[in-house]
Amino acid sequence: MACLKSFCNVRANSIIESVVAICIISICLYIAILVIASVFTPRTSAKFYTTRNNLDEFFFLSQLNDSLSGNSNGSSVSIEREILGTSLQKITLTCRDSTNRDYKKIYYVGAE
Repeated sequence: MACLKSFCNVRANSIIESVVAICIISICLYIAILVIASVFTPRTSAKFYTTRNNLDEFFFLSQLNDSLSGNSNGSSVSIEREILGTSLQKITLTCRDSTNRDYKKIYYVGAE
């Protein structure tokens, strides 16, 4: 037993300090990873919003074309395009249905 005590002469304070330091470092790394993951997502890029608006535009136009193909009397659709800058375009869709109600939807997309 005396041989074992002389062989393992490690102080408990240094081991506890090391474990506490490793725990603090791992908690800091975990918090840093959470912050980076919440900031850098695909939903925070401008390309995401441009693509989403393009898809909304194509979907709305396809829905308009489907609803207007069978109904030709009294329906009118107007599409107005306005260039706001070098890379921004405003598209206003106005539709009047059979009840003479105007529906207006505005999209902002990147100019191509």
